[in-house]
Amino acid sequence: MERFIESCFSWPSWPASMLLLCVCVYWMLMIVGAVDLDFLDIDVDLDLDIDVDADPSILEFGFIPLKFLNVGSVPTMVWGSIFALVGWMVSRLWNSPLPHPSFEWTSDSLAIIRDFGVAAMLTKVITQPMRGRFDPVEPNKAEDLIGKTCIVTTSEVTETFGEAEFATEGAPLRLKVRNGKGDISSGDTVLITYFRSETNEYLVERM
Repeated sequence: MERFIESCFSWPSWPASMLLLCVCVYWMLMIVGAVDLDFLDIDVDLDLDIDVDADPSILEFGFIPLKFLNVGSVPTMVWGSIFALVGWMVSRLWNSPLPHPSFEWTSDSLAIIRDFGVAAMLTKVITQPMRGRFDPVEPNKAEDLIGKTCIVTTSEVTETFGEAEFATEGAPLRLKVRNGKGDISSGDTVLITYFRSETNEYLVERM
């Protein structure tokens, strides 16, 4: 056991072992509530407006490798934890188990780059099914309300006037509703048939 630990913290496995150790500390802190899953989270979005003097196309090009590796598509610490574990396993399986306390620039540098490069590609494969699983889900999107019913709260609903409440698990949504027939009044249950995105209005019909 002592020899195994010594080899883990010898070159070229030392960086991978330290990274895995930092990840283990993070998860222990998360268990006790000191940090959360969004700690060090980053957003790699090629559509972001970048308020800098550099050419945005150059900056976007720099984000392509990160996006390809799924960095930002899953929580950063989840990606980093998988990368650290895989990198450590690659390092231990690929490198010599004999203690190597001194750093050798040529051989150790190439070994570290190789280990982390392989780990990055394996991490992409492992995290690929996770893409989008952690994205926040917008509740009660306008398109999802079409076909649902709501209760009119104003005295009437016309082509230019009217409000209704849509029941949710929390506070009800107040919607601007419109109808050209003029046969809807307060308390009526109406069916949402269409959403006008340009005016944020819902077309409704009496049930």
